[in-house]
Parts: sequence; structure tokens; C-alpha cells
Amino acid sequence: MIKLSRLIKTVSLCSVLVSGLSFADDLPSVKTTMFLEQEGFLMWYAKEQGWDKELGIDIKLEISRTNGVDEMNKHRENPDVWNITAASSIPFIIGSSKMDLKIIGMACDEGPSTSVMVRKDSDILKVKGYNRDYPEICGSPETIKGKTFLVKGISSGAYTLAAWLDIFNLNFSSVVIKDITGPEILKEMENKNVEGAGLWSPDTYESEYIGYHKVTTAANIDEYIPIMFLADNDYVKDNEETVAKFLAVYIRAVEKQREDAAQLVPSYQKFLKQYTGRDFSESICLKDLKDHKIYTLNEQLAMFESKDNKKSEIHKIQRALTAGLMLIMKDMPSQNPNIRIANHLKDDSYITDKYLKLAKKYSKY
Repeated sequence: MIKLSRLIKTVSLCSVLVSGLSFADDLPSVKTTMFLEQEGFLMWYAKEQGWDKELGIDIKLEISRTNGVDEMNKHRENPDVWNITAASSIPFIIGSSKMDLKIIGMACDEGPSTSVMVRKDSDILKVKGYNRDYPEICGSPETIKGKTFLVKGISSGAYTLAAWLDIFNLNFSSVVIKDITGPEILKEMENKNVEGAGLWSPDTYESEYIGYHKVTTAANIDEYIPIMFLADNDYVKDNEETVAKFLAVYIRAVEKQREDAAQLVPSYQKFLKQYTGRDFSESICLKDLKDHKIYTLNEQLAMFESKDNKKSEIHKIQRALTAGLMLIMKDMPSQNPNIRIANHLKDDSYITDKYLKLAKKYSKY
């Protein structure tokens, strides 16, 4: 009798487990590609907590180490590769041609964590204050001209490098630019055959391990690097509630960081170890979390709102970045085939707050 009772319990438990798995498989899913950086971590953390399942969706998350233009190209070749991604406005502006994408939300501002790194023995570090408007920034035309710098395509790192060069009345034609994507960029830097690179975290921290020093961040030279949630329009039209829940899940992770960033440090260390194989200190992880400006749902709604027929703050940011990109791209290597300016940027409807508004009913914040 006891054995029969145990058998019944075991069969019942197995039925519950199988039922649970079937339920998870039946949840509306959203394919998401995010990068190996702070906002990618926040979504990874939300997945670890099961917050997507709590709202009845399945966020299928992929963490990428390439760059935004590569992700734009992947989606152009295969629209099913992701439904939503998070990338800086820069690859979106220059890489989303012939794709119907919407900006549906704001992940963060990574200006304070996107940097120009140079070798610790570089002559560039010996000169400071060449430009009186930026007295703490190192470098001079004489120490920079002709040097070799690495970038990950047309990315936020490349944009920051160009903005830094502009301080010295230089541009990409004044230096040698090598385009190397993925983790291979760090391997190339280890060879010491380059002067520096335009990078974002955690590559900035990894480059410090191999002997590089931060010259500037984008924020230090008054540049704003917004990371936007970009969604395939065909997908969002057919999955409005799933998209709203997706944003609500991310906002929940944002609020967790706003509440106390230190509590996320052990999880951030685990995330970085998983995807880089390297151990990052508590202090570095905490600094990186704090170096990314994040926005609550209400703050985002305010940024996306258009009042009195005037453009929203997000529209103005996109316009300013587009103008800046036009200036630096004329000096980029002409052989780069990935530069495809998006014609739809002329139509303001590519920015929408529809899904942020829908997310309110799924958010506690």
C-alpha cells in the first residue's frame, strides 16, 4: 500500500513537470539579441529570475559579442533571426536600410562606459589639455597622427573615437583605422601592434588587463550614446501584448538596479564569467552598472512624448546623432560595405511610445 502510494505521487509529480514544460513551450515567445554589456545583463538577470514566465511570455535571449551593424545585416538577410534587439542608435541609423524597424524603448545611455583606450606606454598620455575646452583629455595632433586604432565596425566605439579625434581637429583620415569585430579585437590589441581602440564595456575592462589605459569616455567629451530597443515592425504589429510584456520585464530589472546596484554584482560577475571566461572584480562590476544611465517606465514615457507638435526628446537625440554621423562617415574607409543609411529615418513614425504605454498595465513601477 505504501509503495502504491509513492508510485501514485511519483506519477503525479511527473505529470506536473511534463505539464509545466508543455506550458512553457506554449508561451508566446520573442527572439531577442542583446550584447555582452550591462543592458544584456539586465535582460539575462530577468530571465534568471523567471520574470518573463511570470508575465506569460518566453524571452529567447541570445548574447552577442559582435556589433550593431552586424546584427542589422543578420536581420536583413533573415528577419526571423531576432524580433527585438538592443543596440546603440549609431548602427541603427547607418545599418537598418531596407528594414522596417521601430524604436520602442530605451535600454540605457552607455556614454560613460564607451571609451577610447590607448597603450599605457603611449605618447598620447604624455600630453594633456591641448584643447582648452577639455583640459583633462590627453593627446595632441603630433602624438596621434598616423597611429593605428581598432574599431568594431561603425559602432558607438568608432563614434567615440571620431569625437575624440575631433577635439584635436583630426579625423579618421589622420590615423589608420582597422575594423576587427568580436573578441578578436582584444587578441589584436594583445599583439601591441596598435596604439588604441574605440571600445565599450566589458571590452574596456578586458583591455586594461592587457595593458591599455582609458583616454576618454564618450560622456567626458559631451557625447550621448543611447541604447535603443529596436523591433521588427511585422512582429510587433502581430504581438502587441508580448512586446509590452517584454518591456515590462526589462523595466523590472531596471528598477532592481535603481533600488540597489550592489545587490546585482554577484549576478553580473556570473554573467561576465559565463560569456568572457574572465573573472571581474566586485568594484569593476559595480562601477560598470553605475556607469550606465537607466530609465524608469515613466522617465521613458516622458522622453518619447511629443508635446504641442514639437519633437520628442528621443527624436531630437536621433536627429543630432544622425547629423554627427554624417560628418564622421565621410572619413571612414570607403571599402566598408555595411554602411546603408536608413531612408525611413526621415519619417518620424519609426519612433513609437505605443508599447511603453501598453507596458504600464504589466509593470508594478
